[in-house]
Order: sequence, then structure tokens, then C-alpha cells
Amino acid sequence: MPAEKRRAAVERLSRLRDDEALTAAHVRTVAEGLGVAERTVWRWLAPPKPAAPAARPQYELSDTDREALAFYRGNVAAVVRARHAVTDGDGTTAGAPVPDFLAEGWARARTVPERTLYRAFTTDLTPAERAAWKTGEAGRRAGSVYLRRPDALRGRCWEMDHKQLPILILPPKGKALAPWLTTVVDDGTRALLGWSIAVTPTSGTVLTAMRMALTYEPDRSPFGAVPELVRIDRGLEFAAGAVKEVLGGLAVVMHRLPAFQPHRKGKVERLNLTIEQMLISQLPGFTGGPRDAGGRLYGPVKDSVAAQRAAESAADATGPLRIERFVKRFADWARWYNTEHRHRMLGGRTPLAAWEEDPAPLRRISTDQLRHLMLAGAERIVQKDGINFRSLAYVAPELHGRGGQRVQIRYMPHDDRTIEVYLGTEHLCTAYPTGQLTPELTEAFREHARAEAERLGRERRRASRQARRTLAPMTGDGAPAAESRLVPAGDGRSRTQRERDQALAARASTSLLGLIDPTADPES
Repeated sequence: MPAEKRRAAVERLSRLRDDEALTAAHVRTVAEGLGVAERTVWRWLAPPKPAAPAARPQYELSDTDREALAFYRGNVAAVVRARHAVTDGDGTTAGAPVPDFLAEGWARARTVPERTLYRAFTTDLTPAERAAWKTGEAGRRAGSVYLRRPDALRGRCWEMDHKQLPILILPPKGKALAPWLTTVVDDGTRALLGWSIAVTPTSGTVLTAMRMALTYEPDRSPFGAVPELVRIDRGLEFAAGAVKEVLGGLAVVMHRLPAFQPHRKGKVERLNLTIEQMLISQLPGFTGGPRDAGGRLYGPVKDSVAAQRAAESAADATGPLRIERFVKRFADWARWYNTEHRHRMLGGRTPLAAWEEDPAPLRRISTDQLRHLMLAGAERIVQKDGINFRSLAYVAPELHGRGGQRVQIRYMPHDDRTIEVYLGTEHLCTAYPTGQLTPELTEAFREHARAEAERLGRERRRASRQARRTLAPMTGDGAPAAESRLVPAGDGRSRTQRERDQALAARASTSLLGLIDPTADPES
């Protein structure tokens, strides 16, 4: 009910009461008109109650009280005991003397009842401040309030993060371990644009997740676009040269957030928590689950050292998931999250629906450019069996005849299907593992080898013909063939020397020596 109507009704009834003309009918009419009870109208007309006596001023915490709360680690009861020990003149609490700096601060303080002190600590300190002295920075953050950034347009801003998942899985070799997840989240639509799972986080895993986030394939990945800004934490993998090179080449601003402030990229942090709650907690090997009185995990998988060693030979039904199966489960969940999960912060829409309904233009890059841009690099020497990399030998027709040559390779982490081979900055070929060559690739390799051998044969024969023409007899056209004189006949050599030179020329397979003229008379 508007206050103006109430005020006008009370003034009219008060004037009637002053004129001794107020009746119950007047009150009933006002109550029906304003939609309230008659008792309410009579209460409005009642004279105001006398003002209550002023309450005693509440006790305000002193600087010494606050210092004592920090010294006693947020234990208010310990602060109260220590303060009373000083004001009563005892000076000891819980069998120990009160610290000098507290005793000096409370030396002239008055005695305050315990309830008053407890009330002061409750009213003068915020929950975040009390929690900070009890549990530290985590408690202070739990009681703090943060600003939420307005959602950006789709494809404009990314948030990236690493997280070690609380689950034990079996890698290809070795004992069970907790894998690392790298995620890329769109700020505007909260879509999981890219991800990668690895035993340890590296710049290669970052590039893998970024490549997935940049790739646009309508049937498989409709989200791909080049952002304007990327928010990352202080992880060294994000600051690697390869990552900076890719983002710099795409003119993407990289915003490195301050350390230990996860709320600055809260959307990817919230997605990590969603992954743990919706997916990881339902899989065998979840280490964040309930435990028994001895601290052992419930369920088929334990996280003790002995259990991890035994899990290496356990069957899939009784042990941790192998990393291949876990990756497949995560891929299925990511597809469900993007296309079917209705997000409260998106007004009940799915991330895909929010992406498609946003009319903001997108900046995309072709798949062929991404193939070379988003790869990690290394350097190798071509061997007899090809390029040895990650325990595999990679070959391609273009590598034939390049044994011993140093080349640069670029590869996608966790993807052994191909590598890209470069000579300096020029792309040479795409190489494939020897054991995974298709019949077409094998025949192409052999055909290239035959063509290369024929080409080199032709070049050798051409060079031989050219050499014979260059070293032909130089006695002139139409003259009898004769070797060119490199040593004049009448040079003062003895007969024995001339005979030795003549014998050497006769034994030579070619007439390259040109020492004597075989048609000349040895005695001349």
C-alpha cells in the first residue's frame, strides 16, 4: 500500500477525532478502502509509544584485541581468557604467561564481561576476517565477495587452465597416477572449446587444446574461432615460447593473471569443479571420494602405493581406467556438456545454443593454416629407416635420398599418426609411421624411389658425356686423335723417363695423363 494513501487517511481520521466526530463507521470505511483490517487502522491512530531509553554504547575492539586474535589463531575464547588474566592482575593463562606486547596493551583496559567480548568479536569483525585467522587465506576467500565480469561476446575471450584431476588412471607404461587436464573455455557462452589430457602438463598439451578451440568443423566442432584475449595463470606451460609464438602470430593478447587468484578466471575454475562433480566422481579411482576410518578410499580402487602397484596388472573392471578409455569417456562428457547441459547462468540454454544465438561476427582460420601453426617443434636427422621420433620411424617419398640430412619436424602431442617435415622454413612433406603406411603410401614411396634412381642415373650419364666432350683430343678438327701434350717432347728427359711415361700411358684406362704423344717416335 502506498505510504501517501495511509498518510492521507490517518490525517483525515485524526481531524475527525479532534472534532469529536470520529465513529467506527469511518474506521471501517478506511479499512475497506485500503484493504487492511480495522485493528490496523486503530493502531495507526494510537498515540506513539514513549521512546525507549538509549542503550549503552557497545564495546569496540581495540588494536590489542585484534592483535591477540591473530596471536591466538582466531581462538576468541583464548583471547577472552588472556584479557581477563591481564585485567585481573594474574598475567598467566592456560598455564603460560601472556605475551608482553598483549600485557602492555591491556594494562590500562577496563574489565569487560565475556558475553560483551564475544559480541564485539562477532559484530566488529567480518566473517572473512575471522576465518582468515582460523583457516588462513582459503577461509578469507570463502567469506569474500567478488565482482563478476560481464559476459563477453562469443569467441572474443578465452580462459585457459591446468588442473590435476583427482582420479587414478593407468598410463601406457608405469603405475597408476593422476592425469592433468588442460581446458579452454569461452567467456561469453561457457562452452568447452578445447581440452587435452596428459600425464604431465607441457606446452604441447596447451597447443593441443588451443588447436581444438581454433578448429571449425561444422559436424564435429562448431565453436572454432580466433579470440581477441586469452586469460591464463602463471603456469610455465602457458608462457612457453611456442605458445607465445602462436598467439602472437594470430594477434591475440595474452593476459597473465596474478598468482594465487583463481577468481580472476572464475569460469574455467567453475567448469573444472563441474567436471569433478559430474564426471570424475562417478568413475573408479576417484580420490576425492569418501574414506573409511583408516583413511582408505571406498570403492574398487585405492590410492595407496601398494594399491597403485597392484593396479598395473588389474583388469579394467577391478582397477583404474586406462588412459585411452578415460579420454574417450571425457570426450563423450564434453560433447554432452556443450550440446545438452542447460546452464543456469545462460538462462537455461546449452552452451551450443548460446553460441548459435549470439550474432557477434567470428574471425576464423583455415584448417590448413592450423595444421602447421599449432604444432610443437623439434629437430631430427634423417636415418636409414626414416625420421626416428617417439619410438617410431616416420617415412615419406620425399625423404628418399636425404639420409644424414638435418630437418625440422613439427608434431601434435599425443598424436602419432603424422609429423610435418621442414627444411628450414619450407615445408617438405608429411611423414607417416612405417608400420602404419597404407598400400597406396607404400607404392607411392617405392615409385618415388624408382623415379629418383632413374633421375640420378640420367644425370650421371649426362655428366659423363659432358666430361668426355670436355676432355676430347685437342689436335684440331680432322686431325688424327692424339693426346694433348702436357709435357713437351723435347724437354730434356732421358730415354728411361720417356719409356716409363709411355708405359704408364698405355696402362691408363683413359687418356687423361697427356704425358706423351703415343704416335711420336720415342727416339725423337
